[in-house]
Amino acid sequence: MQKLIFTIICFFILNQTLVFGQNDANSGIIYGDDHVYTLTAPKGWILDNSSGVSQGLHAVFYPIASSWGKAVTVLYTNVVHMNSTNDKNLDNVIQHDIERFKQNAPSLRIEEKERIEIDKKNNKARVFYFLGDSHDNYEAVAYIPEDKVVVLIVLSARNEKEFRANIKAFEELTKSYYFITDKVNY
Repeated sequence: MQKLIFTIICFFILNQTLVFGQNDANSGIIYGDDHVYTLTAPKGWILDNSSGVSQGLHAVFYPIASSWGKAVTVLYTNVVHMNSTNDKNLDNVIQHDIERFKQNAPSLRIEEKERIEIDKKNNKARVFYFLGDSHDNYEAVAYIPEDKVVVLIVLSARNEKEFRANIKAFEELTKSYYFITDKVNY
C-alpha cells in the first residue's frame, strides 16, 4: 500500500489531477496540500484536467459532445481551505457563498435541498441551489466537509432547462466522491 501511495504522489508532482481510465472509468484523483480525493465523471460526461486550470479548476466536467468553453452546462470541483483559528467551518463557507451570490444578484433564489449520501459511513453533502441570477445562470453546489477543507462540487448551467436536465449528472458526480487523505507529502 505504501508503494502505491508513493507512486500516486509522484504523479501528483506533475499535475493537480491525475486522470486514469480516460476511455472507461473517466475517473481522476484531485489533490492539493491538504486533500486527496477521487471523482468519476457521470455517464456521458468527460473529466478534463487542463481546460479549467487558468481559472484555478483542476478537474472540470462537460458533456462528451461539447467542450469546457462551449458547454451550456458544466460541472467542476474545488476546495475551500479551513484554517487553524476555526473561523472557517462548513456553515461559514456556505454563508459566505450565500452572501456573495446575493450581493451579485439580489433577486437570486436560494434553496437548500436534500443532502446527498456520499459514502457507506453515512456522510452526506449539503446541497444548495442558486437559481436565476441576473444573467439567468443556475448553480447547484454540494458542500462536503473534511478536516482541513470543504470540497465543493458544482453544477453550473446557463438556463433553467439545462440546469434541471443535468441535476442527475450533478448527483452522480457527487455520489462518486471518495476522500483518500489530508496528509499529502511532496
